[in-house]
Amino acid sequence: MRRSIAAVVSLLALTALAAPPPAGPAAAAKKPTVAILYFDYDQGGELEALKKGLAQMLITDLVGHPGIALVERARMQEIFEELKLNETKKVDPETAVKIGKLLGAQFVVIGGYFVVQGQMAISTRTIDVATTLTVGGLRVRGPPDTFFDLEAELSQKIYQEFTTRLPAAAAPAKEGAAPARRPAKSNLKVALGYSRALGALDKKDKATARKELEAVVKEQPDFVLASLDLADLVK
Repeated sequence: MRRSIAAVVSLLALTALAAPPPAGPAAAAKKPTVAILYFDYDQGGELEALKKGLAQMLITDLVGHPGIALVERARMQEIFEELKLNETKKVDPETAVKIGKLLGAQFVVIGGYFVVQGQMAISTRTIDVATTLTVGGLRVRGPPDTFFDLEAELSQKIYQEFTTRLPAAAAPAKEGAAPARRPAKSNLKVALGYSRALGALDKKDKATARKELEAVVKEQPDFVLASLDLADLVK
């Protein structure tokens, strides 16, 4: 009898050890990864440079979202180079899904911008990499000189889009996107200079990148993102 009781106790102890730990905050689902790809622009001219600056600013704004993880632009650039993608070519949904898989992303955000009758329109599509379906779309519009304001509006809308899409437990309600690192005053010239600096960095042309960033910071010292990139470049 005593041996039977001892055997039962031992069996219960082993079962307890083998049981999975109780669910809790540590056991929460891993945050989905989002990749914001370069934007399309096919009208030519100096505004084409904005495709990289716009993506980088949106990535920086959305890093503060509690429910998602963002792919760094540097990593995305590596994939573009590996795939030998022509940066002036539009990224279609099929290519976007391929890039998303290589980046380990669950969602990719693609988009484009154009200017007509003095108005800049920026639009996005959010694609679920697993299903290849478009699950969201946004647009902002305004004069090109208000580029920073348009980017701020778009980042806020993307933030809310993912907050709505994700479970409440994964994305607790907040007022909005992370504190902006863009300048308070909208300035298209500064936005273009920053975007050209990113393009130079991707070409390993640090001298040109530094020159562009120094001009940007001198023109608008409160452009925190540009100041941080310049500090990283000169250290």
